[in-house]
Amino acid sequence: MDRRLCVISALCLLVSCQGLELSLNRQSSALPGDRKFCGVLTCEETNIIPQNDTTDQDQDKSVGLFKTIDSMSMFKTASADSKTNTKNKQDVLFGSVSSQNPSLTRVTNGRIVSGLLEAGRATMRVKLVKQEDCEAEFTCQVRGLDTQGKEIVSSTHLVQHSSPTSDQVDSRRIISANSNSLQLLGSLQQLVTQSINSLELSLEDKIGQLQNRMEDRILELQKEVADRSGAFENRVEDKIGDFHNDFRSVSDSLERRLEDRLYSFENRMEDKIDNNSNLNKLIQLDSKVSAELAQFRIEAKADMKDSLDVMRQKLQGEQRKALRDVSENFEMDLNKTYDLLHSMDSDFDLLKAYGQRNLETVENQTETIREMLTSADLTSRCLLSDTTDLHKPQTCYSGMRDTMNETYPRYAIMTDDTLHKEILCDTKTLGGGWIVIQRRASADQNFFRTWEDYKNGFGDPSGNFWLGNDAIHNLTYKYPHELRIDMKINDQDVFAEYTTFRIEAESDNYRLRLGSYYGTVGEKPGYGLSYSNNSPFSTFDKDNDDDSSTNCAIKNHGAWWYKSCHESNLNGLWGVRELRGVHWDTGPENTYPTFSEMKVRRI
Repeated sequence: MDRRLCVISALCLLVSCQGLELSLNRQSSALPGDRKFCGVLTCEETNIIPQNDTTDQDQDKSVGLFKTIDSMSMFKTASADSKTNTKNKQDVLFGSVSSQNPSLTRVTNGRIVSGLLEAGRATMRVKLVKQEDCEAEFTCQVRGLDTQGKEIVSSTHLVQHSSPTSDQVDSRRIISANSNSLQLLGSLQQLVTQSINSLELSLEDKIGQLQNRMEDRILELQKEVADRSGAFENRVEDKIGDFHNDFRSVSDSLERRLEDRLYSFENRMEDKIDNNSNLNKLIQLDSKVSAELAQFRIEAKADMKDSLDVMRQKLQGEQRKALRDVSENFEMDLNKTYDLLHSMDSDFDLLKAYGQRNLETVENQTETIREMLTSADLTSRCLLSDTTDLHKPQTCYSGMRDTMNETYPRYAIMTDDTLHKEILCDTKTLGGGWIVIQRRASADQNFFRTWEDYKNGFGDPSGNFWLGNDAIHNLTYKYPHELRIDMKINDQDVFAEYTTFRIEAESDNYRLRLGSYYGTVGEKPGYGLSYSNNSPFSTFDKDNDDDSSTNCAIKNHGAWWYKSCHESNLNGLWGVRELRGVHWDTGPENTYPTFSEMKVRRI
């Protein structure tokens, strides 16, 4: 059907004598100072179909004619003699204009080429200098769209020969009558060729589009395979990283437990040493009692000897008196003397028995004291082992260390009735009563966590942990509290205390409210935790800091009351001596604590 339309269009074109025109003006001319040229080759195409206001009948009549012109090209085909095969002819492009390059002006190989493509009209002009160009075969080709949007191609050819003789002119005049019909057939053949070329171009375009789509699809598949391969590698790397982290966590946990056991053992040894001091006092008391018993024995023996001497002297006096009076009343005195001696003997036996009993009593008491001293160490050991269970505190309050009669452990884990969760209570520092809200002693706990984790708390009260922002708020918003932070910096135990401390509710992003500082860490005004006063809490998934250009929690690998960004970062990356690590700026210098413990106490 398209070919029939092309034939009809060709006939209409020939009848109306309009359309593509190719002509050669061989009049020699030249401007002053310019090169002389032998002819001017001109190709012109005019759009004869109106752009608007066309009826369906007009469109049917104009099928095959240009509605829009996309490009115009002009070629030269080398002249062929009788011995040359026409297949060996090669076209030489003079130039072309298109919608992308609507104008052209250039000089090349003895030709001056100019062209212009404008609305509804395309024109190309070539000024020829060489005589062989003026006698060559030329082709002008136009591409565009018809009224139905189909691409059509139109071309015309021009062959130049040497000037004819008069006989040739006469012969040409004779056959000119038949040439019109031949031209008509040639034009018809040309239109058929153009239709075939148009179909070939359309097929090439479609094949090219299909090839492009296939290439795009292949690229997409390659990209998808690469993405999946990358994702799989990332997952494998993440698994390996998680395994390393778990292994490191287990190793650090074992080290922490061993350190805790050693710390507990040291505390128990200190308590035993205290008990041993009491034992030394008992030993000293035993020595003193033994010395006093020895002194008592000496004094008792001396008293007994003195009594015997007195009695002996008295007896001797009475004997002398009796001897003096013996002559007067020997028998009576002798009887009395006998009775007296018998009585004295009985009294001596009684006194001897009494002294022996007293000595045995003293020895028994000494043995009893020794047995008591021997059992004192066992008793102290039993008391030491049972102290934690028998005297575990039930509440954490200020002054519990000063008023108690029994010994509590340094730290006690108990359930707080207000918070309904386990807390860690420091029972010793400054009278005790400190509730620990943060502790970091090793790397076995990850502190780079989400907002929800810091809200609810995480970790183990017996190790590294964060109590939870909700719990800290509930502790501090009703009653005034003070804050103490114990740290170990460069193997030195230091602390920072603040007269008041509280954090607001989650609706205000747990904003920090802090009092005045005092302590041994050496914090200057505006440094340490004081820098973060009145700042909200931030995590990597909830940025509340004052720096709009960055997320301070991500930048410093932690969660804190960041401002822009911090002068303290106790929840930073463990073991890194950088600002993103566990950091405390005192003002004169940056320090990196290896232990931190934050605790609050009701005032």
